[in-house]
Amino acid sequence: MFTIALQSLLARKLRLVTTALAVILGVAFTAGTLVLTDTMSNIFNNLSASVYQGTDALVRAKAVFNGPNQMGEQRPDIDASLVPALSHVPGVAAAAGSAFGYARLIGKDGKPIGNPGNGAPALGGNWSTVPALNPFHLVAGHAPQAPDEVVIDKQSARLGHLAVGDTTTVIANGPPQRVRIAGIAGFGTADNLAGASVVLFTTPVAQRLVAEPGKFSSIGFVADRGVSQQQLVSNLKRVLPPGTEALTGAAAIKEQQDQFQKALSIFSKFFLIFAIVALVVGAYIILNTFAITVAQRTRENGLLRALGASRRQVLASVLVEALAVGVIAALLGLAAGVAVAAGLKALLSVFGLSLPGGGLVLNARTVVVSLVIGIGVTLIAAISPARKAAKVPPVAAMQEATVGSTGYGSKQRLIVGLSILALGVAALFTGLFGHVSSAFLVVGFGVLLVFLGVSVLGRTIALPLSRAIGAPLPRIKGVTGTLARENTMRNPKRTAASASALMIGVGLIAFISIFASSAKASINATIDRTFTGDFVINSGAGSSGGGVAPALAQRLNTLPQVAAATGERTGSMLILGQPVMIAAVDPRTAGQIFNVSPVQGSIGALGADGIAVYSGDAAKHHLTLGSPVSVVFRDTGAKTLRVALIYGDNQAAPSANPGSKTSYFLGTPGYDANFAAPHYDTQVFVKKAPGVTTAAALAAVKTVAAQYAPGTTVQDQAAYKAEQTKGINQVLALIYTLLALAIVIALLGIGNTLALSIFERTRELGVMRAVGMTRRQLRSTIRWESVIIALQGTFLGLVVGVFFGWALVLAQKNQGLSVFSVPYLTLIIIILLAGLAGVVAAILPSRRAAKLNVLRAIVTE
Repeated sequence: MFTIALQSLLARKLRLVTTALAVILGVAFTAGTLVLTDTMSNIFNNLSASVYQGTDALVRAKAVFNGPNQMGEQRPDIDASLVPALSHVPGVAAAAGSAFGYARLIGKDGKPIGNPGNGAPALGGNWSTVPALNPFHLVAGHAPQAPDEVVIDKQSARLGHLAVGDTTTVIANGPPQRVRIAGIAGFGTADNLAGASVVLFTTPVAQRLVAEPGKFSSIGFVADRGVSQQQLVSNLKRVLPPGTEALTGAAAIKEQQDQFQKALSIFSKFFLIFAIVALVVGAYIILNTFAITVAQRTRENGLLRALGASRRQVLASVLVEALAVGVIAALLGLAAGVAVAAGLKALLSVFGLSLPGGGLVLNARTVVVSLVIGIGVTLIAAISPARKAAKVPPVAAMQEATVGSTGYGSKQRLIVGLSILALGVAALFTGLFGHVSSAFLVVGFGVLLVFLGVSVLGRTIALPLSRAIGAPLPRIKGVTGTLARENTMRNPKRTAASASALMIGVGLIAFISIFASSAKASINATIDRTFTGDFVINSGAGSSGGGVAPALAQRLNTLPQVAAATGERTGSMLILGQPVMIAAVDPRTAGQIFNVSPVQGSIGALGADGIAVYSGDAAKHHLTLGSPVSVVFRDTGAKTLRVALIYGDNQAAPSANPGSKTSYFLGTPGYDANFAAPHYDTQVFVKKAPGVTTAAALAAVKTVAAQYAPGTTVQDQAAYKAEQTKGINQVLALIYTLLALAIVIALLGIGNTLALSIFERTRELGVMRAVGMTRRQLRSTIRWESVIIALQGTFLGLVVGVFFGWALVLAQKNQGLSVFSVPYLTLIIIILLAGLAGVVAAILPSRRAAKLNVLRAIVTE
């Protein structure tokens, strides 16, 4: 039976290729994701090792709390006087402090380098004079010596077209700094630090511009010859002041590598979701292909049974075919995965997530996982068709093979399909609205069950859908349209299986489109309702901890064209034991710009010890005006603030994440009193004075912004809305690109189904050609058949996708997703593209059908 199975495969090479291709693409995506994450892991591990390569011990402040959104442990700076004091500890050969923070370099064209708002950070720091503790090495020029001299990384020099001796501007603490490029540096074997833009000053200048005078973020130590890292740390611990800690260089490397791995795990899961989608779609194709081929080989399998083959042997023969397909597909998919990894790396660069250079890494785990997935998915998908093949009786060898499957399906199928669908909807709503610990898994399971339920019901749905979708064809295309419609209705089971694969991809695209459209509509509605200002100055720093100097907002408030201006600063803190990102605004002017619907108190009352609290949280924690609120700051520790404002609109409040609902915010006096310098405004909100034209006010604001913060963007309300939704559009484009693979696999499945159906209908096609049907008419029939299948899958996908989108928006209503928006134009484009894709999928099968030899086709059994 093994020989028979292999001969069957070799006799149908085209079917082997098309079936394997679906698995190849799914495995390639999985392998590519694993290769890319392993590559990134290797790159960042090496970068971490480079940072502390010569460091034997590290002294820093103890962590005060863990920041929100995986920001890591929050630590204050330590006093610079510890460097000379600890240099005399036994075993210390050298010591140097590190001062790093935000600094944005301006290129020769006057534009900022990098995109810290959505990509790698813009960093400034001090050039270490201890070579063993300096991870950077000069590739041109010399180290900074004068206060206006800097060293920049090689990548920034290339992107900004800057060379040694050039003069440029750096945005840091205080007014814009004019600096001269003294040197250009590399980092380890790379030309940059994980894509970040880096500007290195002398130590006193770095402390003044990017950190805090007299402070370091950490102090590195080099051990004397013969002194181990553990011994050096032990010596340091004996003399360390309270609130500080020491750890070995190896421990510092491990800690940073672990942080990278946490971030990479989220990244890896994101890509693996799309790999799973591709594999599920591929499994549908395999299941459909084997089901069709088993049905077509009914007489062949009956003959094998008549000749003495047992059911187990027939079952084994089909599974051997599947195993061969799985092995070939897994190996080819693994090889293609390396190319996919390179493509994904390039794709991330397009979306602003550039990675340092480095070769791709192929680990043994990737090989094993790819083989297991490729072979496993193929075998699992082939089990049901194999069992059907084993049940073929010997008498079938003497009967004509009938591969049609007409009708709506059994009542049992209807009951099972509806039950699965109901369970899926229940799981979906439980995950979205219930309070379960693993909501993501529950929702994912519900989504899978909904797709499975619709697929099981596919045969019941396929017949009326084919009839309805193909209804206009007889009038439009005449006999070819009639035949195309009848062919899809003849075997609704096969039609449904082909359409189901496309349904998954289209459903997810529709869902993501609706979610993104609703998110953008909600942000725009919030801005329209709550933002009473006219302009926003965007620093481009995002949540990186940088921005523009507070002097910009102060200067704007002196302009006659401006009624009010306030900067918005952000930071992390603990409030009532919970880590949160907090925003702060100027209490003197913010009330004229932010309509937060005060319930008690006012924004103007937000002094050094004041905090604003949303009314819902105030009720939850039994807070009233003047109530104490326990908080913890990174730099000043535990504090007690007083409720100075209770507000009713948590979407209108200043927020570290624009458009989201926020429960608390501060005034700038409270922020400045508890967050160490330097202070930056990530955005500046401006309201023009009454009677001043928009053009005049905009010109005045732009002039001041260019003086105080070159490289910033001044936006009106429309531009501000576009900026807030820009990130959504970028993510949407990335998801569309990743889901495109599932669509391609589904279209391959439609083409494969058509090709197999042509083999099945060889005699029928020959007869139609013999009675006068032209090759052109035959090709048209096949194409329209493909279009009906594609539109059927698209229709089901849109229905499921709209339902998913509605459910998610409804569930997130209290999280700021207040508007349900259907992107009708996008959905119409999806329908049109689906029809076009159906035509493309039918090109090869229709050509093959048209080339059939009429006489041979007529006598085919």
